[in-house]
Amino acid sequence: MDIEKEVSKPIFKATLLAISLFIMMPSVISPALPLIEKAFPNIPRVTVELLTTIPNFGEIFGLLINPFLVKKIGRKKVILIGLALVGICGTLPVIVNSFWLIFILRILLGFGIGIYNSLAISLIMMIYENHKTELNRLLGFQNIMNDVGYIASAFIICYLVTLSWHAVFWVYILAIPVFFMFEHFIKVPKKTKHSSGKHFSLSNIKQAFNSNIIYLSILTLLIYIFYMALAYKLPSFIVDFHLGNESMASLMLAVIAITGIPCGIAFNWLYTKLHQWVWVLCMVLNALGFYLISSARNTFVLVVGCIVLGAGFGIVMPYIFKSISLSVPDQLSNLATTLCLIMMDIGAVISPFVISIIAKNSDKALLSSAIFFGIVTLIEVARNIYASLKHKN
Repeated sequence: MDIEKEVSKPIFKATLLAISLFIMMPSVISPALPLIEKAFPNIPRVTVELLTTIPNFGEIFGLLINPFLVKKIGRKKVILIGLALVGICGTLPVIVNSFWLIFILRILLGFGIGIYNSLAISLIMMIYENHKTELNRLLGFQNIMNDVGYIASAFIICYLVTLSWHAVFWVYILAIPVFFMFEHFIKVPKKTKHSSGKHFSLSNIKQAFNSNIIYLSILTLLIYIFYMALAYKLPSFIVDFHLGNESMASLMLAVIAITGIPCGIAFNWLYTKLHQWVWVLCMVLNALGFYLISSARNTFVLVVGCIVLGAGFGIVMPYIFKSISLSVPDQLSNLATTLCLIMMDIGAVISPFVISIIAKNSDKALLSSAIFFGIVTLIEVARNIYASLKHKN
């Protein structure tokens, strides 16, 4: 097979991008949480809410074991195993009635995503390393595909949740056709220029984990603790305050994701205009979005709050990755990025526990997220003013 000829085919590119559809899908079943809570009345609410975030626990292990699996069995097999776990473990709760078995299956779903998450990007970089224009195009599409997968599945769940809580898990069956497409259409080159001898040393670790990276990683942890409250508190909030049913929750989560896409695309333009102040804008939008949602007593305010929040959160990860690239040498950016991704997953996993300590009611929980982002806004304004004065002096 002529690999150069294959990589230029639309079906090859589409399949390569399709594996990214599932990266943001673990929490998409959150609109079914009120129904699952009723189905398992003996399970504490915080434990039920963990179903949306516990896949991140599996992702951490998948992320850590990925280099060893790639070395042992190769990139293509790792991705195929990951897709199989997403398709099988994600869908099995359709026929499972044991809460704890579903809980384990959710962890395995996250593990499946974790083992191939980084490959969704690195494989594109490896295959198209000599085609810079195509590389940049596909990397841009790859980032969008993460959101497209979440948005499409959220719209599907708008319907599935009206059938039963079991039915929402059918959404993960989409990974099975992608599995067969990847097996059939994708041929992975065996040798690349990137197989150079980068090694982990104490000096490398110190460089990669400098003060800026430590600050970013802690901030990422806290951001995801408070942001993920939206995934498991919004459905109960909408039901509690009679703003709609579970389908409305799925629709609002889709609105947030849709709004985030153009903001993420416009990030580079915003950064050239505002520089560090784009992060302040981001935090203001997140604080305002959470406040509007938590205080919403009609659908109009709820929708406006979701749009504002989507605009703010669409900037979060692009800014963090941009800050990482400015804080460490290129050869260490992967190590620093891995740290932030792990902190993101930890934040998502522990979020239900932390939020349950802060607030029991759904509206108070969402308000606590607004307060958190408001505090971060003040901190970042102070940091920017201090940095500006220091630069002048």
